[in-house]
Amino acid sequence: MMALDYKNIVAQIGSFKAECATLADRLRALNIPSQAPLAEFFKYYQKTALLSWDYLGILENDPLLRNTSQQELETLHDKCYENLMPGAGYDYSIQNPDYAVKLYGNSLGPFLSAICGHAGSIRRMGIDGNFLNIRNTLNLFFALWEHPDKTDLDALIEIYKRESKRDLELMVQASYALRFSPEYDYFYKIVHDADLDDLRYMYRYGAFLSKYDMEMAEFIRNYPPQELAAIARFVVKSWIDGFVRAKKDYKKKKYANLIIPMGMEALGRLIIDELDSMGIRTLVPQPHGNGVNRQYPYDHRYDSALTLDREHVETSLQITKSVMEEMKDLIALQAGPIYVELFGETPFSPQNKTTTLKLSEDQQTLMRELQARSGQLYYSYYKRDEASFCIVAFPSTEIGESFPEIFADTLRINLLDSSRYATIQQKIIDVLDTADYVHVKGKGTNETDIKVKMHTLKDPTRETLFENCVADVNIPVGEVFTSPVLKGTNGVLHVEDIYLGNLRYYNLKITFEDGWVKDYSCTNYADPEEAKKYVFENLLFPHKSLPIGEFAIGTNTAAYQMAKKYNIMELLPILIIEKMGPHFAIGDTCFSHEEDSEHPSFVNGKEMIAVDNEQSAKRKEDPVNAYLMHHTDITLPYEMLGFICAVKADGTSTDIIRDGRFVVPGTQELNIPLIEMEKLS
Repeated sequence: MMALDYKNIVAQIGSFKAECATLADRLRALNIPSQAPLAEFFKYYQKTALLSWDYLGILENDPLLRNTSQQELETLHDKCYENLMPGAGYDYSIQNPDYAVKLYGNSLGPFLSAICGHAGSIRRMGIDGNFLNIRNTLNLFFALWEHPDKTDLDALIEIYKRESKRDLELMVQASYALRFSPEYDYFYKIVHDADLDDLRYMYRYGAFLSKYDMEMAEFIRNYPPQELAAIARFVVKSWIDGFVRAKKDYKKKKYANLIIPMGMEALGRLIIDELDSMGIRTLVPQPHGNGVNRQYPYDHRYDSALTLDREHVETSLQITKSVMEEMKDLIALQAGPIYVELFGETPFSPQNKTTTLKLSEDQQTLMRELQARSGQLYYSYYKRDEASFCIVAFPSTEIGESFPEIFADTLRINLLDSSRYATIQQKIIDVLDTADYVHVKGKGTNETDIKVKMHTLKDPTRETLFENCVADVNIPVGEVFTSPVLKGTNGVLHVEDIYLGNLRYYNLKITFEDGWVKDYSCTNYADPEEAKKYVFENLLFPHKSLPIGEFAIGTNTAAYQMAKKYNIMELLPILIIEKMGPHFAIGDTCFSHEEDSEHPSFVNGKEMIAVDNEQSAKRKEDPVNAYLMHHTDITLPYEMLGFICAVKADGTSTDIIRDGRFVVPGTQELNIPLIEMEKLS
């Protein structure tokens, strides 16, 4: 099969530009009478599409935005997003399913709300040069507008499906070409080459810009250059260390994805230069931001219900396989990402609406199948056992007035000495390697009481059960982890306040039976069934249950000290939280799709043998269903912890942590930050 030609693909999806201009002119000239059926919907779609088109016009005429005033950019930006802003804007927006249902009823409302988002996507489509998608988006409007019976929901959905399928193979080819090809450098040029003294460069992203994104840009570009360069070197070194410690050769690869927040371009370009000096070319997708309104994507998380059927699954997988085969050489050269994330946003507790689209039972089954088969397909080309990654987090300016101090302390935490922690953590691992199971129990009001079953070591002199995790793939330093045996893992995990996947949970309680989630609850809602539904939809869906994929003990008490110092525990990302106590991941193991590679300890050379469980062990007979494509870490903070002890087969036990203190000989250093906290309280 011929390799996918990036230039040819770009030419094809760009060839529709003239047609798009004609459609946009036609849309602008269209008069929509107020008494027309679905008038408010069509006016909304028209306005949103044209605002996006006008934004593209500015970028086309002034690509670097040097001749467009800040005021003009701000005005157009605000108009583009005014109907998604929390409060009055979103309350009266068709994209809010509650409002759409109020206007058009329970049948038409959710459908019309779902498809409105396509109009706003025109900005990003145009930035990608994807005028094929823009044409389809504008054609969708006219196909709906010209349909004689606008109350016939089934007919409208068929129109939507028809337009969604048009030139589908070319659309998929374009998405992969823009994702993997180094020739797609739009965002690379912004991050690496923009004049950071002129904040108008931020508007070139075509994305929502919050005041926090702008504040971060000011902060980072004024950060001491030598210190910023040191951060970049450390991040890249950690990325390289992830390969070295796993005995992988990054020099076999050519490309690394750099995913940064908007506003951190000054750091991003230094990381790019560091990677370049190592012979790695950086691919830069669109930097991420705070987002305009977190309720909006939550309301539309199941919009795929409009198209998800057996035909959609089979067609999508067939086209994806064909495109991946065309791009297999580029995919094989991907080394893995460097991801810089932010934390400190105001915790979000979403409103569960009855007006949103939902997946039927059959569609949930199809979703599970699509995720599993897509994952298996992707990992047949992207070899995880040859790749690595690195994730590091910094505070957002949204965290409050103490942002500069929190940033400095976070940097200190991120730069902690890996070798020192590795030595201490090995002492913990040596005890854990004797365990038949590990018993974790909460204290006070915390109801955690769980026994985690361990694998059996055949040769303790050469094998180990736990990975000694320092600052490489996951910064900061500080955890030891394993893949538990499912049968024999039983009990309750209870966390009183935790932030997972940008959502907050109160009194999250999960009961495990032989390693699988048997029951779950939280107190986010007064109605227990509503609360149970919240946990299901956001932690388990589309699966009915998930296994425990990881058990770990975090050792970074310095991070815990920082969290308590600034009272930001609930604002920290899982990347840091997971280093601050025992944590349990539901879903796949940490070694998903690379179980059969060697995993030697970089400390003592022992082979890590606890790389799978009864679920992932099915991979050889049933590779599609062996993986769940989920992995969510849930941490029990030290203050909620009564003890962690390693229990041997004969029933004797050795404490790892007791009453919030590490008690294994040689680990007392970890208690220093905890003792200092007590003295200050």
